[in-house]
Amino acid sequence: MYVSLRLSKILTLLAVIVAVSFMCFTFVLRQEQPVINNITPVKIAVVMYHGLIDDTSKQNKYFIDPKYFEEDLKYLNENGFQTIFASELINHFEKNTPLPEKPVLLTFDDGYYNNYTFAYPLLKKYNCKAVISPIGYPADEAVKETKQNTFYSQCTWKQLKEMSDSGLVEIQNHTYNLHHIDNGRNGAKNNTDESFEAYKKLLSDDLLKFNQRMFEEIGKYPESVVFPFGARSKQSIEIVKSLGFKAAFDCEKKINTLSSPEDLFYIHRFLRPNNMSSKDFFENTIFISED
Repeated sequence: MYVSLRLSKILTLLAVIVAVSFMCFTFVLRQEQPVINNITPVKIAVVMYHGLIDDTSKQNKYFIDPKYFEEDLKYLNENGFQTIFASELINHFEKNTPLPEKPVLLTFDDGYYNNYTFAYPLLKKYNCKAVISPIGYPADEAVKETKQNTFYSQCTWKQLKEMSDSGLVEIQNHTYNLHHIDNGRNGAKNNTDESFEAYKKLLSDDLLKFNQRMFEEIGKYPESVVFPFGARSKQSIEIVKSLGFKAAFDCEKKINTLSSPEDLFYIHRFLRPNNMSSKDFFENTIFISED
């Protein structure tokens, strides 16, 4: 009888200890988990630029007058918008870090030298941020030019590093050498008759080569992939994720409503045309000022 009563007390005590331990473990676990379920969806417009050129004879769909870029920066500042980096979007979903009330993301594709000569001084003038996504191979080759041309030259890694170090420019991956359409391949997208294994090796080798060159020259690794021509597939996204990237950009003309880290692999962008006022572009084209 005495032994049975003593055993009952011991079992009761052990049950209490287990229950308290489980409660403590659950509390710690909850404290360590990032709170992402309660994040309000982020509605954000992303603008896509390529080149800025002051020679009107060379302006086209992708090379616009620098005065329109300056007008855009003025418009955004005057209307309460704040420019952010891709990394800030990523951190918002990974770490629940706050975003400004009216965020907007400005991106430049290809890494043209005119980004350095025209866009960068304006970013400094208006204290705005932009993402520049150069192509790795042309950046390597740019150092060989004795005189850079604002129409066709690419930025050197040194120029890209200077902009990155300013805190106003973030560099992302636009592939090392897949920015072309040939042999049936559209940019970094897989061919229809290509095996997954062959495609994974090709895309992985290219993106990782860009990453390595960027780290060697700038001291940072990119977190996002900007697909050339916006061309990508389900396989492309799968491979990009497997390599550790956290976001990807395409060229679909849509406002983004981002609710989870998964949405970051489908960020859409509006191409900024030439000969259009900032008010018309932002309010009537991408509806960035809607209520």
